Amino acid sequence: MDAFIAAVKQQTFPLSGADSYSACVTIPLYYYFENKSNNAQFMPSVLLKDSFYTTLREFSFFAGQLHMNNGGVGAYIAVDPHNLNMPEYTEHNSDIVSFNDLKAAGYSPNALPSEISKADIFSTENEDNVIKLVRIKVARLQNNTGVVILANPVHALADAYGFCEFMKRWSHVCRETTVAPGAQASSSDTGLLTERRVLYDSLPDKGLPMDETTAMVLGKKSLLSVLLAWLSPEKRAEFLDTVTPCAMTDNHVFYLSNETLRGLKETVNEAATAAASNTHLSSNDIITAILAMVSVQCNQAHDGDPDDETIIVNFPVDFRKRLSNPSMTKYTGNCVVAPMLPFRYSDLRAKVNNESLAVCALKVRRLVDLVTPEYVRQCFDRIDTEPDCIMRATAHSSSIASGFCLSNHSRIDYYGVDFGCGKPVWINPPRTYVPNYATILPTSTYDGGCYIYLSLLKGDMERALQHKFWRSITELVN
Repeated sequence: MDAFIAAVKQQTFPLSGADSYSACVTIPLYYYFENKSNNAQFMPSVLLKDSFYTTLREFSFFAGQLHMNNGGVGAYIAVDPHNLNMPEYTEHNSDIVSFNDLKAAGYSPNALPSEISKADIFSTENEDNVIKLVRIKVARLQNNTGVVILANPVHALADAYGFCEFMKRWSHVCRETTVAPGAQASSSDTGLLTERRVLYDSLPDKGLPMDETTAMVLGKKSLLSVLLAWLSPEKRAEFLDTVTPCAMTDNHVFYLSNETLRGLKETVNEAATAAASNTHLSSNDIITAILAMVSVQCNQAHDGDPDDETIIVNFPVDFRKRLSNPSMTKYTGNCVVAPMLPFRYSDLRAKVNNESLAVCALKVRRLVDLVTPEYVRQCFDRIDTEPDCIMRATAHSSSIASGFCLSNHSRIDYYGVDFGCGKPVWINPPRTYVPNYATILPTSTYDGGCYIYLSLLKGDMERALQHKFWRSITELVN
């Protein structure tokens, strides 16, 4: 830590309007490392911590102060060597929970040691009234059977891909130090981009109109959206935490195998080709369609809603590879937009089969294809010039029937995090208190299958556990 403090320079990192909105939430993730060989020097504490602060030199904004102006416009991170906001890094030893206990529980977060089981999904202030921009908790399990790391950054500084790159870099530095103690880990070959200006320079000068629904929602100003925009991140987080129905949700993890998904892709694509030639549906298109249909069919609150009414499905789209600048694939800041897709209840209530899935998945594909660099430019211009613009989506969702949101991380290299004692055997987010939400994560072998972390209201989850199609294609993990 002392070496980092001595080396850090004064810097300012401007944030986009989208970054400013996400300053009130975090993106926590657990990494489970098993000591399979009973190594007495398994992921040593000093080495882990020292390599973390060495890595921080390349990501110094995690030790900065978050400043917000004019409802989010002009927000920035200030890194001042004389007033650093150092990350929160803690380590705990568990005499109660072993790695086998976690494995037997299907890696349920409920089985974690109490010191690490709570992960804030909203940005919270510490006793000094400061938001820590990243929190790291390390739990050493009983009899040195393994280590669990909870990594929890503020979303404004990175999206899921960006922070995974930080974790991979940290593990790389640790691994190099293990092989050659005292050596300085090389940084010249990482190619990682942290400067926000690179994103704007990679976008076209002019944007094109967004899709009708997203443009409508982002254009719908309200008193609530203005209030949310002008609240500080910590007050906004406090408000959202208050209105989140945490006690009413239930979470389960489901496994969707590569074999099952490959079969679905083949048969649903055949149906899609019959409906719209020259259209190929991706795994994401089909999984999104399945989750949208299953969530609505299990949603008791909307059983009586008319078939011609609409419900919105929302999903982030990573646009790094859609830009002409190839180096943007290594950009670590927020690089997603979240278009909103309206579905008629009649489409989502249909019997789930190849034809009905094709209808819904084709809608997903058409919207995803609209996310061009010009689309992104229009989104960012709107958000950057109208302080409450991105809050209008939050305000809109509070005034309509609950939709569904999912985030697909199945291509992110989470299992590339190796501190020198092996890759994680499991990763998972904490319990999600927001209903009608799913996170899709990869398997450890990246075999094409995935794990789906599903959060529904308790009564709706009971229906999902009995849903004939859903249970025919997935395996309940925990």
